[in-house]
Amino acid sequence: MLCTLLAAERYGVEVSSRLLYYTSEEVVRVPQSRNELRALIGARNEMAAYMMRRNTHGKEQEIEEPFLPPTIDDERLCKKCCALDTCMLFRKVVENVVDISSPIADLYDIKTSHLKPSHLTFLKQWEKLISLEEQDAVRFKTELWCMSAQEREDKGRFFHSMVIDASFQPREVLSGGKRHHYTYCFVRASDDQDVSFLNGHMICGDVITVSVEPDVLALAQGFILELTPEAVVVSVDHEFSVDQIEDRLRTLRGVKTPAIFRIDKDELSGGMGRIRDNLAQLFYTEGDARRLELVVDLRCPLFDDKDTTADDLQRIPEYVLASSGMNLSELATMKRALSARDYALILGMPGTGKTTVIAALIEAIVAMRKTVLLTSNTHSAVDTILLKLQDADFGILRLGPLRFTEKFVLVCIDKSGANPVVQVKEAAESAWFTFPEERTAGIDEIKQLRQRVAKEDARRKKEKKEEV
Repeated sequence: MLCTLLAAERYGVEVSSRLLYYTSEEVVRVPQSRNELRALIGARNEMAAYMMRRNTHGKEQEIEEPFLPPTIDDERLCKKCCALDTCMLFRKVVENVVDISSPIADLYDIKTSHLKPSHLTFLKQWEKLISLEEQDAVRFKTELWCMSAQEREDKGRFFHSMVIDASFQPREVLSGGKRHHYTYCFVRASDDQDVSFLNGHMICGDVITVSVEPDVLALAQGFILELTPEAVVVSVDHEFSVDQIEDRLRTLRGVKTPAIFRIDKDELSGGMGRIRDNLAQLFYTEGDARRLELVVDLRCPLFDDKDTTADDLQRIPEYVLASSGMNLSELATMKRALSARDYALILGMPGTGKTTVIAALIEAIVAMRKTVLLTSNTHSAVDTILLKLQDADFGILRLGPLRFTEKFVLVCIDKSGANPVVQVKEAAESAWFTFPEERTAGIDEIKQLRQRVAKEDARRKKEKKEEV
């Protein structure tokens, strides 16, 4: 039934039946039933009403209502359900159901009996915060359906009057995720050629929805690969056939008209859903027990022996060089961080050397043949630390819009004498560049230290053999 409704809405024609294909190679035509359609629409409206029901904030108290309908309580169906863990978890945490007699009581106990009261409080609090943020962001989703083209463009979340550039040829064949299948270049229609796309409304890497103005909304989803003043290159999950789209428009409008596209910024794609899923993963019966202890139960992090770690670090030239100019507090902090098995928090007032320690930690960890992810809530904080690593002898990949990293890029140009490589790479990368792998400053000292360490190791091995 749902397929018939979607097909009728999408193609503008009446769809009175659908075909079912069985593995026995039998094809059955199932006519559309008015009563089934009514039941489907009623179930959809009921689910929508529950999902839109969130915490109602009063002046004196907070009234909580369940945001999912009651479970079906069928043991056979529930055991095979792909959402079993999530359903049982939220049934326990959000709705606080006490079940000792239903057909799924044993299943419910298996999935939730390991949860402590502190776990329930933690998850309930953060689920509530996610829901509040989600409510605030839902308005961006409704704009796609409720706002005119001009209103959305004024808000900076929309490119209108777009046509496909038939002469465009992708530089490379993309592979991977489902949104990497089809690449297209969109340009303005002839009457809007003077409007630049580099207006700050959208940037490379933004998730977008492509529609046909104004009849076919949400035709495909994808992300922006490349932006120029005159063109937008996108990668989407559906193939566009202009001829088929124009035939569909002729059916909808009654006359043949050209296909004029619009590109909307998708504010919610994968955002809150992924955050909520990551949170729930902590509390599943087969979830991440270690992170649950650290994040929710607040178990103290574990550290290796400080003296043993210090002896091992003396064999790393990068650590010896980086720590040579540190004061006692910075040196102790660095040793403590490198001895952490779980995590280490470095606290300090501005100017106490946190940035210096972090930069030294990165050099030491890379010397241990490990990779480092450096992240912050601001681009400037990341660049401040990377500025201290511009003479490092290893490559650095900087992710982020170029307009947020301009200062750091200019410093790299001065140091290397070469232009940065700026290129769009798939959805997560909107601008990237790498340091030249060959650096001169500091490398000679590190090489000498490596040689000294190697000679010392050889001497110790020789002495041990002689003792034996």
